[in-house]
Amino acid sequence: MHSSAFHVYGQLYDLVSKGIAVIAGELPEGTLQTQIEIEDLPESVTEMIWSAERKLDDDPEAALLIIQRVLQEEPKNADAQNLLPTVEEKFMRQVYESELSPQTILRLLVSSSYLTEQQLGPQEGFLLSRINGSWDIQSILSICPFRDADCLLMIKKLMERGIVGL
Repeated sequence: MHSSAFHVYGQLYDLVSKGIAVIAGELPEGTLQTQIEIEDLPESVTEMIWSAERKLDDDPEAALLIIQRVLQEEPKNADAQNLLPTVEEKFMRQVYESELSPQTILRLLVSSSYLTEQQLGPQEGFLLSRINGSWDIQSILSICPFRDADCLLMIKKLMERGIVGL
């Protein structure tokens, strides 16, 4: 809305107070970044972990998304935390073998004015600020404060959206 949070919250309060808007529920903390959407996702955490284990060899990206979803719901889940490094390693290996290499140099494909109109999270914004047409993926990952697999996943999504490319 290009307004301060205080102003937006004030407007929302007025709408709810007048009965124009209704609060449908609250998102758990940490879900402001992109929601993970996976088809046929089981409901229980245990089933999600089993699903991630089954998808690990054939579709490591889906397995990673499932484990991230589990950790959103239960950040201290030991099974998910133990499986996460394996899933990340398989996902990164798949990306580097089939799509990109650590030496791939990315560049922005859109104007900065286009970026301001896009729904980008703070992590995506940080990552985009490091894509300058001369740094390779390995260099970008080395300075990002996020997990390497998360950065690669963001890069893939930005490529799919046509925001960055080779």
